[in-house]
Amino acid sequence: MNIIEEIEKEHVQELEAKRAIPEFGPGDTVKVSVKVKDGERERVQIYEGVVIARDGGGLHESFTVRKISYGEGVERVFPIYSPLIDNIEVVRRGRVRRAKLYYLRGRRGKSARIPERRDARAKGKAAAAARKAELKAFKGFTKPKGEADDLTQIKGVGEELVKKLDKLGVTKFEQIANWTDEDIANVDEVLSFKGRIERESWTEQARTLMAEVTVEEVPAGDDKEAKASADKKAGKKDAKEEK
Repeated sequence: MNIIEEIEKEHVQELEAKRAIPEFGPGDTVKVSVKVKDGERERVQIYEGVVIARDGGGLHESFTVRKISYGEGVERVFPIYSPLIDNIEVVRRGRVRRAKLYYLRGRRGKSARIPERRDARAKGKAAAAARKAELKAFKGFTKPKGEADDLTQIKGVGEELVKKLDKLGVTKFEQIANWTDEDIANVDEVLSFKGRIERESWTEQARTLMAEVTVEEVPAGDDKEAKASADKKAGKKDAKEEK
């Protein structure tokens, strides 16, 4: 992923946080609330029709909606992230087998109707939409106090990835070691890892590194205690000699 794609992805996340975009595709009937300027006033106009295509990706993704107005077919292309769109509402799910429904242009009446979809796929899309809503609610973790650990010691984590994890509030081995399955799923999806965290065993690596740090710190503590004890004994000996 290059810098431009990363910037676009961040911008898409910002836009989606402001306005929720439902899951929809070709064959679905949608209501698009469009902002229209009428002189100095602004009003919202509803455009309802069947989605016949979705094109592009990221910030440049768009969808085409077709409706019949006074016996004539009318089509309009909407950029998904356009600031002129106030809201998108899915009215009805359609059962289709094609990604582009341009054949509807040559049909009228019953032949142009699309059967409603009421199957497992619709439920799956609803579950995906719910998961997407949960992901939007995920804002990262509470950043712990103190000096950050060197996360590059985890195999597969580079400097760029450390910066991304820092934005999510992840700076210590202990956090990664204590991640739940839900935490892993959230981080994996936000950073588009596609299962990388589990494949590279980040949590196990973090636990191992925590244990190593603990082992290194224990002798240092013992040395300080021994030195303090020796200083105390030396002080008592000097006091006796003075007497």
